[in-house]
Amino acid sequence: VIVSAGEIVGAGFHPKAGMPHAEVFALLAAAGHIEDGVAASKSIYDHANGSLQQKVKELSQEYLNSGPDKLFRDIFAANEKTTTAYVTLEPCCHHGQTPPCTVSLIKAKVDRVVVGFRDPNPRVDGGGFRMLKNAGISVVEASGNIKKDCANLVTNFVKRITPRDSTNYAVTLNGSKRRALRGLAGRRKENKSLTEVTLSSRSGVFINDEDSLEAEVTNFPLDPSWMETTDDQLWKHELLLLRLNNSVKKKKEAKLLGQRIAEILGAHVVQVIGHTALLYRPSIPPRLDLETLVKGNSNEDGNDN
Repeated sequence: VIVSAGEIVGAGFHPKAGMPHAEVFALLAAAGHIEDGVAASKSIYDHANGSLQQKVKELSQEYLNSGPDKLFRDIFAANEKTTTAYVTLEPCCHHGQTPPCTVSLIKAKVDRVVVGFRDPNPRVDGGGFRMLKNAGISVVEASGNIKKDCANLVTNFVKRITPRDSTNYAVTLNGSKRRALRGLAGRRKENKSLTEVTLSSRSGVFINDEDSLEAEVTNFPLDPSWMETTDDQLWKHELLLLRLNNSVKKKKEAKLLGQRIAEILGAHVVQVIGHTALLYRPSIPPRLDLETLVKGNSNEDGNDN
């Protein structure tokens, strides 16, 4: 949120990976390139406003290709009163999929930045603060309940950027581990403790074109808010059952869609039955001990014999 002369002149949020961050959407609104930064952010995944979505994509491409100079240079330079940007997370200071937000704020001549939570990403971790301060911008770190609230908002983001073992689950999750996870899922389902998430087709259109099945699955719209919920449930429970019957008609479609969702979330597809896909992803630190699960499963098999 950007406030200038006591009025909110821009606001926005980060809609998905690869798109400009929240600061940029707020600056686009403040600079008059778009009317509403929040609506523009939503348009990325809400196809109801096609014209706004197209405009946002064009502006985003200009930002990605040319940087912030043309879009944001000196938009607050003539302001006599202080312009403050309030951000949940420390502005990034490195070139990733998008240019650094700190440069955009500096180019726009923002006077002050209030940050809710310091970014623990090793590529940032105070670097955004330093860059802003070196440009003469006042930086204030939130404290107390505001800092805690902001930390809660970015809990899963912090887990995603925490360095992890680059384990290839498709290789390391051998048959015994998959059987153990399936057995655990079965027990949880029986006692109604298995976490389930249902994917509904917002358009009401099922994937059913056999000739272009992979393309249809690739282009199938996944609501970011639904993906965020699914991601959150995986972090909390590690084992999750996706119900896809409202979005697909055949098991092959469920398998492909389950694999796509798992790939985006960094999870592994343990099993596909009918229109459901069982996903597994260890949390940080892991909650499930797979070796213990395997031993327990072996003991049960032995008892059965």
